[in-house]
Amino acid sequence: MSAPTSAPSNAGTTSVASTLPELIVLFNSTWATLGAWTSSIPGSQVAWRYIKASHQDDPFRTVLELLLVFFIVRTYAQSRTKGEQSGKNFVKLTEKEIDELVHEWQPEALLPPAPRTTQYPPVIIGATGPRPRVVFPTPGQDPHDPLQPYDVTTGANQGKVVLNLASSNFAGLAGNERIKDKAVACLKRYGVGSCGPPGFYGTFDVHMELERDIAAFLSVPSVIMYSHSFSTISSVIPSFSKRGDIIVADRGVNFAIQKGIQISRSNIRWYDHGDYEALERILEQIHKEDKKYKRKVTNGRRFIITEGIFENDGSMVDLPKVMELKHKYKYRLILDETWSFGVVGKTGRGVTEVFDIPTAEVDMLVGSMANGLSSTGGFCAGNKEVVAHQRINSPGFVFSAALPPLLAVSASEAISMLSIPANMTSPAHPLAPLPDNVAALRKILASVKPIEIPSAEMSPLIHICIRDDDKLYSKPLTREEQEKLLQDVVEQCAENGVLVTRSKRNWAQEMMEHRPSLRICVTAALTKKEIEKAGNMLKSALNKVLAGKKK
Repeated sequence: MSAPTSAPSNAGTTSVASTLPELIVLFNSTWATLGAWTSSIPGSQVAWRYIKASHQDDPFRTVLELLLVFFIVRTYAQSRTKGEQSGKNFVKLTEKEIDELVHEWQPEALLPPAPRTTQYPPVIIGATGPRPRVVFPTPGQDPHDPLQPYDVTTGANQGKVVLNLASSNFAGLAGNERIKDKAVACLKRYGVGSCGPPGFYGTFDVHMELERDIAAFLSVPSVIMYSHSFSTISSVIPSFSKRGDIIVADRGVNFAIQKGIQISRSNIRWYDHGDYEALERILEQIHKEDKKYKRKVTNGRRFIITEGIFENDGSMVDLPKVMELKHKYKYRLILDETWSFGVVGKTGRGVTEVFDIPTAEVDMLVGSMANGLSSTGGFCAGNKEVVAHQRINSPGFVFSAALPPLLAVSASEAISMLSIPANMTSPAHPLAPLPDNVAALRKILASVKPIEIPSAEMSPLIHICIRDDDKLYSKPLTREEQEKLLQDVVEQCAENGVLVTRSKRNWAQEMMEHRPSLRICVTAALTKKEIEKAGNMLKSALNKVLAGKKK
């Protein structure tokens, strides 16, 4: 019985034994063919040696790499329309259900709704000036809605003439006929724009003339001109101060200076706003650290950065004290006169003229042609080496289009009007009425108890803050509450024919906390009676709005 059953088993064994050598021969021939084929590929021998050495040192790694290759091949080869194959498990909706879902769907807003303090901005019809015609929107109207734009031609929205205390037209040169004639003549000759950066083909003769005019006006060796006021100081700082350098800066500096300091990546030391004893303590502390760590003053660059008139509160720098500390501790000074050049001083030369300090002693003096000259752009004044360095290293100069020629001519003409050989007591000088206008407005505001003014006495940039007094309010006002009250004052003044504005800040990016305030720009273009009228309207609005908030 056993013989018949064992015969098939022997036959199967014989069959396997006969095919096994054939498989081995096939494998060897295939391997030899692959080896011959791959050997013809450049660099294959290096790859094979790497694989053999890798397998010999770490066999597990070979297995892992094979699995990885298999995964890549499988991922590449698999179908990408798998969702359609499994669609049988999806819930099938009727057309009616789809329509209902579409009707109920509400898209999320791309941006949060704008707060009331930023809504309903007034629109000036025509050119700005001391007495512009302004359109105020009706509540709920969006000036940026293309379907419901402001109607500036007919009906009640034709606008009304207001006294402008919002524009930085301190010298009253905006709309000046003499400047307009020069600008029109330049427009006919050069066209509208410069069509290129200064380092290539954007520089015209009028640009070089403006730089010479400003240099002569300030009595400095050289000046470089920028096409945008904000980017001037934010480019000057990082073009000189780099990683490892030291910057000592006032906490009250404006947003453009903050950005420049941030871009520089320097070591920053802040001193309290307007506290020059704190400034000296910081400089002395750095001096002690130099001795402790045996650092040489010449190993890195060191700067003191401050403003002439501070944009955030209108206060003025104690320039003689800063100059004393600068020389004592061997620092360079970067002075931002964006809000003081063309504004203060007997002839508008800024805080250096106020304190009778030669401008050449300031290492880098930055100014704006927008506030003092009613043009646009900015400049940096200093010695020839300082200016030459910026022409190839300052991003705001190298990578920006040059100032339009007509605006350069306008600034040059404004400089010539400020350069007349007379002081501010002469009626011919554009700034002559400004001190009296500032004094008249401050005299009226001095009787308003719920407010305080941190601005300097001579500053035409006046900030009005709500007084932080427990006797006036049941609890301290939040920043949002203060801004709402100040916006109410702005709207109340607008109803009475006076245009004022709040200080608008990007709170999310401000490096320092500043108090909400009204920003008043006193102009020399209004008469003293007009300033007194505007001041009384502002006083009435402040008393009316803030009285309702008292406890």
